[in-house]
Amino acid sequence: MIDHAKWPTWRAENLAGWEERVPIHLGPDGYDVEGLLSDPTRVTQTVQNDREALGSLVGLSVAHLQCHLGTDTLSLMRSGAAAVAGVDFSPSAIAHCRSLFARAGVTGTFVVGDVFESRALLPHRYDLVYASIGAINWIPSIRNWLAVAASLLKPRGRLHLRDVHPMAMAFDPEVDGELRLRYPYGETVDPVSLASDQTYVGDGTPLVHRTTHEWSHGIGEIIQGAIDAGFEIRGLEEHYYTEWRMWPSMVRQGPGRYVLADGPERLPLLFTLKALRP
Repeated sequence: MIDHAKWPTWRAENLAGWEERVPIHLGPDGYDVEGLLSDPTRVTQTVQNDREALGSLVGLSVAHLQCHLGTDTLSLMRSGAAAVAGVDFSPSAIAHCRSLFARAGVTGTFVVGDVFESRALLPHRYDLVYASIGAINWIPSIRNWLAVAASLLKPRGRLHLRDVHPMAMAFDPEVDGELRLRYPYGETVDPVSLASDQTYVGDGTPLVHRTTHEWSHGIGEIIQGAIDAGFEIRGLEEHYYTEWRMWPSMVRQGPGRYVLADGPERLPLLFTLKALRP
């Protein structure tokens, strides 16, 4: 569901927010780009958590949707991918992706544009379309997103999507110690508009562009969208951990793994969808 009259305003405000966040994410307590570059065997925690479900990437071409700073994209190449391409609507993020790959001494293709335009922006078809945490909440139609993902794949190509579970999205992150429903579980035409003083990582720099707009997509909508796009569903796993403290009381179980302190099985926090284009 897309409100085509309002979408340009929502998109412009989100873009302003992400353009402001890029230099913060590259600064102290951000994405640790220098640490990633200093060790050519290192991969991000996100890709490390995806590795088992991803399987072997050796020799594969990968399209990374909403790639942000390119750190996960570089990690996919370090995991064996033969070629990678990234799409993001932030010019500053894509400029960094190109710089990152140049500094790492590897080749990647990076283009600026909306994820919905990816079929026109990327000239090739790929063995794998990849997206991970913090991607689909920025788009109003999961059905359209999945159609784009399918269009980018070769026959027998596959989709790997791991993101925040819509059930977790529905609970109030400002109420710690209990689970209190606050936001929509499924897709709505109008987004949830949020005002944040600072971004989720970094040195606490106050934001000027505080307002962003996000959408949730129910598991049923995600699965039906994949089916409508022509995918064969090969796996759907719900995870009871996150890679960050969604609530302050969460307990760290290990690197990049936090669970609810009381009864973690009460609420799935992430999900992984694996699908195949026939």
